[in-house]
Amino acid sequence: MADTNMRILCLGYCFPPVASPEAFVTAKTMAAIPDAEVDIVTASANLYAQLPDHSLDAYVESRFGRIERIDGGLFRMLGKISRLPLRPDRYLLLTRATTARAEAMQPDGYDCLVTRSQYHSVHAAGRRLKQRHPDLPWVACFSDPWSGGAYERQVPLMSPWSRNLERKVLREADALVFPTAEMRDYFAALNTGISITQKSHVVPHGYDPTLYDGTSPTQTSQKVRVGMFGTFYGPRTPQLLLEAIERAAGDGSAPEFTVEIFGPGGAAFNRELVKHPAAEKLVTHGGVLPHTDALVRMKSFDLLVISDAPMATRSMFLPSKIADYLGSGRQMFAITPEGPTQDLIERIGGWSVIPDEPAAVAAVLIDAIRGVNAVKPAQSDEARDAYSIERIGRRFRDILDQLIASKAAKS
Repeated sequence: MADTNMRILCLGYCFPPVASPEAFVTAKTMAAIPDAEVDIVTASANLYAQLPDHSLDAYVESRFGRIERIDGGLFRMLGKISRLPLRPDRYLLLTRATTARAEAMQPDGYDCLVTRSQYHSVHAAGRRLKQRHPDLPWVACFSDPWSGGAYERQVPLMSPWSRNLERKVLREADALVFPTAEMRDYFAALNTGISITQKSHVVPHGYDPTLYDGTSPTQTSQKVRVGMFGTFYGPRTPQLLLEAIERAAGDGSAPEFTVEIFGPGGAAFNRELVKHPAAEKLVTHGGVLPHTDALVRMKSFDLLVISDAPMATRSMFLPSKIADYLGSGRQMFAITPEGPTQDLIERIGGWSVIPDEPAAVAAVLIDAIRGVNAVKPAQSDEARDAYSIERIGRRFRDILDQLIASKAAKS
C-alpha cells in the first residue's frame, strides 16, 4: 500500500470473509476513507457458524494494510454453540485476545482508533485500548441498538452488566457514529446524562459502484421480475409478503410477474411457501449467493423488495441492503414501518407500505408491478448518489480530521 497521510486502527469482529452485512459494510466504508491506511483486527471466519464469503477477498487485499484475525480452538466453539447467555454478545469472550493483538500493533503509531459493531462487544476491546492509550482518538460506530433493543431477550445479571458497559463506552468514546438520525436519537434518549448528541455523527451505509461490474443475466421473459435479497428471522417473517403475493396473483388486472428470493433459510421459507398455493407458482428461493454475485444479480430485476418487521413506533433502521439496492439502480418496493427506509423509498420514487394488512400490501405491490418500468423520477439519481461509498468515505474522513484536530488542540 502506498504511503498515506492518516493511519487508522480498526477493530471489528465482522470483516470479510465473515458472511455478514456488517462485514461488507465495514470493508466498503473503511476502504473508502481517502488518503488513509487502515489496519484491521477482526475475528476469523472460523469463529462463525455460516460458511465464509470469499467474494471480497481481492477487494480487501488491495485496499487494506495489515489484517490480524483472532482464532484458536476454544474460540472456534463460539460458532458451534447456538446461544450463549452473554451480553452484549458471545464475542465478549474475545475482548482480552483482541486487546492484546491490538497492543502488539503499537497503537500509539496510529492517528485514531475506530471500533465497529454488529457485535457490540468489540467496543469493550476498544475501551480497554483507550484506557491504555488515552491520547488516541476513538470513534465508536453502531450499526444497530445495543442494550434494550426491541428484539433482545433479557438475561438476569448479564443484561444490566451490558447496559452499564454500554454507558461507559458511550461516555468514554471521543466520537460516535450512527447510520440514521433516529438511531442517534434513540441512544441519546436512552442514555440521558451523557453528551451523546454533541459528539455524534450520522454516516449511512453506502454502495461501491465498482462492485456491480459484470454482465447481468439476460431477461428471457416479458413478465415483471421481482427480486428480494435478505433473511427472514424472528418477527421478520415471510408470511405477510407471501399473503400479498397470493392476493396479487389472484388479481386479473395485475401484470404477470415472478418473484425470486435469495438468502439463508431456504428450507424454512419453502415450508411457509407451500401454504400459499397461488404464490407457490410464482415464487422461488435461490439460496445464498456470494455478496458480489448478489450485487450483480440485483441488476437483472425490474423491482427489488425490502420486507421489514412491524414496529410499534417509528423505525430507526436503514438496513445495509438498501444501500446495496441503490447501487443496482433498480426500483424498490418496501414493506416497512414509518422511518428512514420509507423516507428514502419515497425520495427515489419507489413504493412503500407499512407491514399491516395483507390487502393493503397487495394493493401497493400491484401498483409497483404496474409502474416499475415507467420513467424514473428526476430526483432518483441525486438521492442514490448521496449513498455512493466515495461520498460516505469523504464524510467519514471529515469526522476523523475534526476529531484529531480537536484532540490535538486540547493537548
